[in-house]
Amino acid sequence: MRSLQSLNLQPILSTEGMRNLDAASKEFLAKKTTSEPSEKDVIQSGYTLMQEAGLALFKFVKKRIGNDYGYHSGPFIAIFIGGGNNGGDGLVLAKHLLQAGIRAFVFSLAPASKFKNEAKLALDDFLQAGGELEESAKFVESFGKNLYSLRKTFPFVVDCMLGNGAKGELRSEYAKIVQIINESRLPVIAADAPTGYDSSLHICNNICVHAKETMLFGFPRLDAYTKEGGPAFGKAVVAQLNYPGEVIKQFDEKNYLITEDSISQLLPQRNEWGDKRHQGTAFIIAGSKDMPGAAALCTEAALRSGAGLVTLATTEAITPIIQAKLSEPVFCSLEDRAVENCRDDARSKNHGVLQPHHIPTLLDRAKHASAIAIGPGLSTNFGTFETVLALLPQLKAPTVIDADALNAIAMLDDAEPRCGMVFHDEKSKIQAVTEYLRSLQQPAILTPHVREFARLFGELPNSSMAIPSRLREIATNTNKVILLKGAPTYIASPDGNVYIIPVANSGMAKGGSGDVLSGIIVALLAQGLATPEAAVLGALLHQKAGRIAREELGAFSMLPSDIIKNLHKAFVQNNA
Repeated sequence: MRSLQSLNLQPILSTEGMRNLDAASKEFLAKKTTSEPSEKDVIQSGYTLMQEAGLALFKFVKKRIGNDYGYHSGPFIAIFIGGGNNGGDGLVLAKHLLQAGIRAFVFSLAPASKFKNEAKLALDDFLQAGGELEESAKFVESFGKNLYSLRKTFPFVVDCMLGNGAKGELRSEYAKIVQIINESRLPVIAADAPTGYDSSLHICNNICVHAKETMLFGFPRLDAYTKEGGPAFGKAVVAQLNYPGEVIKQFDEKNYLITEDSISQLLPQRNEWGDKRHQGTAFIIAGSKDMPGAAALCTEAALRSGAGLVTLATTEAITPIIQAKLSEPVFCSLEDRAVENCRDDARSKNHGVLQPHHIPTLLDRAKHASAIAIGPGLSTNFGTFETVLALLPQLKAPTVIDADALNAIAMLDDAEPRCGMVFHDEKSKIQAVTEYLRSLQQPAILTPHVREFARLFGELPNSSMAIPSRLREIATNTNKVILLKGAPTYIASPDGNVYIIPVANSGMAKGGSGDVLSGIIVALLAQGLATPEAAVLGALLHQKAGRIAREELGAFSMLPSDIIKNLHKAFVQNNA
């Protein structure tokens, strides 16, 4: 069993961090050649990195020729370049294509006289290899009003115009090219960033390339995986370059990309000689009269995720319903009593929902659990909230806190609680929530979606770029793992690391998917994983099973139960 720290994870760098890394690396590499490097030495070091980037782009593009995108009338590739280093990457690509016998039309938006430093070296090498620059105006003249001819001539285009240093609206000559490319609907491979994406404001401009794929040089950047940048970047592919390890450490921002490739390295080891209790005992507190399905989904997901014994605590009103669906769990049936609960004297019967008188039973059963999940489908009944708030501080085992258990915590500072209504000063609410969570002695994972997060900690930052630091702050202050569900998924650990799973799957944006996730995670906790590892692995398995379900059924028709049905593939394919 390996920890997250033992994995060779790629740090996600900001645009500024990547620029600083580039500059520092060029200086470092130049000093390895001479103790007092000149400007020319630094430029040559930069060109070495550019050559690596261009070669990686060439290998990537070559695989797409006649394969994913296919030939049309001939093996012609259209490469659009600007006069900066992104254009230099494109020129290195073009030189390799030329040497491989693949005709590349290089349409430049800058005259040869504008190329400086590394880009000038790339241009010289390209011209020496027999290449020619074509003016971008020629492209507009030839194809601007003949998109059919454009599609017949080129299988796809490569965008090396501006890269990740661009900001502001595009100049007219760039905008015209981008408009033609977009109208042609040809697949686009972008280098580092699609033209028209503002890497400073982290937004798409009004005119912006929407790439099919983007190759990121060196390290992943969060822009490629967010709601703001994802539609423009398309599928992001990272080309690792030989940046000095000593320099990389200086710019590690403690945000890490994590993908399905890490599943096999994080899976708990099965005890082939142990009985069911050696495989982990999970205790789930879930469900209410109006939401029995949440309890069923969570419980079945835990059963499918390796736990040896799963106990579901739910009210006796819905126990028969779930027993008809599931044969494997142990049931802790909670007695229903008609108890009045609202402090504003509104009289309400509490049949079929969690209530304070259930606490002794729950604590007795929880003593035997190696992990606990609480929240799915519990309801927003005030008595339920009171029960959750009183119960959580008394639990000892690692706990997944989800759904209505999170909503209960969001009620903490309500001086005069009312059923279904809450009045808070936001600052005092956040402080009360933070103090309550930090006071919990057991390790815990919170799994909010965006709205649940807002109830607990206030609205998320407007820009996705600021989300990791906000989650890091909360995880550190509460000493709890925060798993923010969505696209992408963020997992913040109390040690300050934030793990980002770069997946968007609208087929999983359906009620019940979160209950499945909680079931997976509690089973992993029960098998001995620490909270950060259980949260990350649970999210990876969840999204992988969801991806497989989507491939089989499509985003429209797949259900959360289909994620459970495909969990065995998520596990077995990585740990046969």
